[in-house]
Amino acid sequence: MSVYSVSNKFLDAYDPFWICRLLSLKVGAAAILLFLCNGFLLAPQSPMFYILTTVIATLASEVIPAPNKARKFGNFVFILFLLATTTMIFGMFSYFRFGLFIVVMTFSYLVLRFMAANPKVAAVPTIMIMWGIVNMSGGATDLNAVANNYLYYFEFGAMGAITVLLFPDFTPKVFDSAFLRILGSDVDNVGNLHYKNSDPRVLSALFMMRSKLPVLPQRYTTLYEAIIAFQNAFMKPHHLSPEETLLAKSTLSELMLAVNAQAPYALDADNVARLRAMNPGVYGILANLVDGYNACKA
Repeated sequence: MSVYSVSNKFLDAYDPFWICRLLSLKVGAAAILLFLCNGFLLAPQSPMFYILTTVIATLASEVIPAPNKARKFGNFVFILFLLATTTMIFGMFSYFRFGLFIVVMTFSYLVLRFMAANPKVAAVPTIMIMWGIVNMSGGATDLNAVANNYLYYFEFGAMGAITVLLFPDFTPKVFDSAFLRILGSDVDNVGNLHYKNSDPRVLSALFMMRSKLPVLPQRYTTLYEAIIAFQNAFMKPHHLSPEETLLAKSTLSELMLAVNAQAPYALDADNVARLRAMNPGVYGILANLVDGYNACKA
């Protein structure tokens, strides 16, 4: 079982939607490039200021919604510039205690006033302010040093840009990981007449899926709609016999295995044929879900 498979029994309790695994992969790739870059650049001070700034911008490019690579790259450059500028501004006034207080308060008000209202970048102002304060002692104190430091920020930032542009898109794994959470909840509740869509596992998984749809191909929207339709139909009491309950549970379990293996699922097993003969209505509900899933794996 790979750590980076869609589902891992040791990590799913802590990272059920694959977000941490995605970010750790991306940060790891950026870190390798940044340390290689540091081997050839002689930074005027501790390189960790530039490395960590680039890492934060790289993470932000993944967290902030972006429909394509170009927008994701634009987010990275924008965040990198904001973090570098915040550090430079705070550093230039770091020797004037009262002046620094006025600058920090004014700067904080302006960025919170004009950026925090946008839900997509609401966390960015806080990151900027905290990063500027943490790096205050490492900021430049004159315009010549500011210009030099900007060059180093963007030389190290070039490594982050390479990561953003060339890093594979693992967003489908986030979607599939959420899909597994829903299927797991459904398997546990097949035949339960009191099962509701308000189950926390289902709601959190649906929310995660919905948040990723803008950056996924249209076929995932079709699958999302099929999942919603399945859940709505699944909630209705079908008064399944014990045998039908076992057959439906078996079919959903096999679909979970297919999702975990990132492979299509064929409704041609013996238990599926028996369910189709015994209860065509329930079979049709499952078939619509499987068709939506297979369209994403074609």
